[in-house]
Amino acid sequence: MTTKQLKNRGFTLVELLIVIVIIAILTVISLIAYNGIQNQAKTSASQGVVKNVADKAQIYNTEENGYPEKIADMSASGKSGKAWYFESQAYTETGDTAPTTAPTGENAAKQVAYKVCKDAHGNKVGAKIWGWNFSTNDKIERTIGTVEGC
Repeated sequence: MTTKQLKNRGFTLVELLIVIVIIAILTVISLIAYNGIQNQAKTSASQGVVKNVADKAQIYNTEENGYPEKIADMSASGKSGKAWYFESQAYTETGDTAPTTAPTGENAAKQVAYKVCKDAHGNKVGAKIWGWNFSTNDKIERTIGTVEGC
């Protein structure tokens, strides 16, 4: 074999480096897109839980003449026949204040905060419900009933 034939048999170092750089760039783009899709899915799930809690609390208010003190009141045992019954596996109650940081863990999208609002006479007249928007890294807030001064 001549020297010219030996040079044409393989890839040069520069060609290999270019291929490696292209693969790395495509990998980074794919990971960024994947994380964005994951965040959108978690946000949709969180919005769904917040909406379900709000809807069930509205029904609870209609039937019981006041909003529940906490979400667990709608998941009480023996109440599964009620229209406002809410499965306890569908949410994780995190307190009665708006979240300031994103929830973590396997059930992060199910974490919801709930605060009942009372009037001057102590009547439960409204509620605030918070979830998390994982795409914008901010809270989701939904209000029902009267929440002035709450």
